Amino acid sequence: MDAVSNSINGEAVTTRLASKMEETMQAFAIRSACFIGELEVPFSEEFDGHDFGATHIIAYVGAEPVGTMRVRWFQTFAMPERLAVVAKFRGHNIGRLLVERCCKFAESRGCNVLYSRALPRQVKYLERQGWRCLESEEMERAASRTVAVIRSVDLAKPGPKLNAIDARKLSEQFGPGFPVFAPGVAALPGGPPAYRQEGDDAYRQRAIEC
Repeated sequence: MDAVSNSINGEAVTTRLASKMEETMQAFAIRSACFIGELEVPFSEEFDGHDFGATHIIAYVGAEPVGTMRVRWFQTFAMPERLAVVAKFRGHNIGRLLVERCCKFAESRGCNVLYSRALPRQVKYLERQGWRCLESEEMERAASRTVAVIRSVDLAKPGPKLNAIDARKLSEQFGPGFPVFAPGVAALPGGPPAYRQEGDDAYRQRAIEC
């Protein structure tokens, strides 16, 4: 069942879990427009082989698909990533609605923790949304890496107990250069390609202000 959250120009805004190929392709189309079209992220980087083992959440304005988020599932946490909102629909909190739907679905599956990685400049905003950074201020100041962030799926309940040691273990798989909230804009050894620098503010708008 769709979750109606608000409206834009009289059209209901809903979120839906992709359950058929057509809906999955809608998610892919939004990501292609935002990441490949706007930020010039390479196709092989955006579509990394994990899509068909993940859950895709789609936001609609009326019948039009306008936003998406991918969620991957692990033994003790869920990982939201690939958040994208079509440009003309940004500024309506659609990104937050996608995160809320992710939290509700994760909780329904018995998952209580979201784990992700974010650019250091995003940490202050994310903390206001209930996320907690697991790494030191020195690491946060290292603009060339990402930092681990976690949050409870239900902010009314005690926060997750994952600590920095656990975060380091996770980072062995999702290393400091592995972007989650910011796919396609993290720096690589030797300096970031131009599309990463040019896309940084655009992605931040998409992921945080949408």
